[in-house]
Amino acid sequence: METRTLGITGGIGSGKSYISAFLENEGVPVYNSDSRTKELYSENKRLLSGLKKILGKEIECNGKPDFKVMASKIFNDEEVMEEVREYVYPFVMRDFAKWKRLQIEKAASENKSLAAVGFESAVILENEYVRGFMDKVLLVTAPLPVRIERVVKRDNCSREAALERLSNQWSDEQRRPLSDYEIISVDGNNLGEQVKKIITDLSKGL
Repeated sequence: METRTLGITGGIGSGKSYISAFLENEGVPVYNSDSRTKELYSENKRLLSGLKKILGKEIECNGKPDFKVMASKIFNDEEVMEEVREYVYPFVMRDFAKWKRLQIEKAASENKSLAAVGFESAVILENEYVRGFMDKVLLVTAPLPVRIERVVKRDNCSREAALERLSNQWSDEQRRPLSDYEIISVDGNNLGEQVKKIITDLSKGL
């Protein structure tokens, strides 16, 4: 049985990580691209060297990436952000492919089949290169007031700052036509049952 890749996407505060936890509880390992990319900045000298050419030498401090400086340069310039994405994504997807192989080997060593692995990222659908690695895409959504409340609480920021970050991302209306599944991540929506159904579909090759 082929192990399929389920992309898990959605805007900030939608509940992607919450749904990913449900998937992992059901035996579907999930690759968190945001956290792993930050690790790669520190681990991969070639990656950091290329980023310095794009963003400037000041993004490195004592041999380590300065994420605050990087963010200040990236998020205020859409063209620079796109250039960074185009450079970084191949490194991330090679790392993901290696991680996926390890998950398959681990399952085989335990005499288990692995129907799917997850790839969690807010920007799967916006980038055709990344989207090409996905067999299916799960869109995680939540009502706007809920998302704002989550971001404000999680990041200890103002409502205005949360709204600005939301406005810089694709809307659910843009993501929906490119997605295969959708889960509204709010309590009381039988989230566990919805996740199980998606895993069943993936295991059947649907």
